[in-house]
Amino acid sequence: IDRCKRELEQVRKQRRTQRKEREKLETPHAAIVGYTNAGKSTLLNALSGADVMAKDMLFATLDTTTRRIDLPDGQPLLLTDTVGFVRNLPHRLVEAFKATLEEAVLADFLIHVLDASQPEVLEFYETTRSVLAELGADSRRTLIVFNKIDAITDADTIPALRDGFPDAVFISVKSG
Repeated sequence: IDRCKRELEQVRKQRRTQRKEREKLETPHAAIVGYTNAGKSTLLNALSGADVMAKDMLFATLDTTTRRIDLPDGQPLLLTDTVGFVRNLPHRLVEAFKATLEEAVLADFLIHVLDASQPEVLEFYETTRSVLAELGADSRRTLIVFNKIDAITDADTIPALRDGFPDAVFISVKSG
């Protein structure tokens, strides 16, 4: 346990150093957050041309990855993929992941990716918001992105989600 705590502290120090370097550039920074397996890494890959591991499994991402992209107007943006959130995660595991989730606290805004094809999508939204609140990142400007719309089978799902989230973006990272 002591060794793990030391290693976590080392990770935090490395991330602080990396953040200081990024802050010098004054480039806006967005953290991609959301429930596990929502498509966060796939979205990062699609937007940045990166090749971050993106698999259909829990905790495929265990560490943050940041990539720089250029927006259509030429402005640069840093995008960080974060570890997925999970309901009822033991408190000790939440503590361990805090080192990787610090990016959400420090980002200029969040891109909250949700798997629209999941019946529990609203529960997953609440779980992620709860963890963000615990981290102190719940007041960040947030773009809600409903992913996997190509996998939705109920025709009422998207209209219902649009009613609840009128400013959300609806996409399928997989099919474009």
